[in-house]
Amino acid sequence: MVGGGSKHVGEGSKPKAKIDDAYAYLRAVRAKFHNDRKKYDDFVTVMNNFKARRIDRDGCIKEVEQLLKGHRDLISGFNAFLPKCLEIKNYYIGAGEEREKE
Repeated sequence: MVGGGSKHVGEGSKPKAKIDDAYAYLRAVRAKFHNDRKKYDDFVTVMNNFKARRIDRDGCIKEVEQLLKGHRDLISGFNAFLPKCLEIKNYYIGAGEEREKE
């Protein structure tokens, strides 16, 4: 990471995402759902509800996990904004897929 300041924050040890990262991620979500405007709008509504404190952090994560189910790239991108301990796990399992028992 280039520049000064703290690279880590709070409940996990990973670089802090910047506002440009958030805008880039939002553009990726919009591009992914260009044929499903309702899903994109639902995502934005969840983010706005979290920002306005109408839902808590855990509720936000659960709603996003459901909205993005099956979209591994978007869930992975969303995890970049979460502390390590709150990342969405098993995002590599797509919608309807079950993990084989080892």
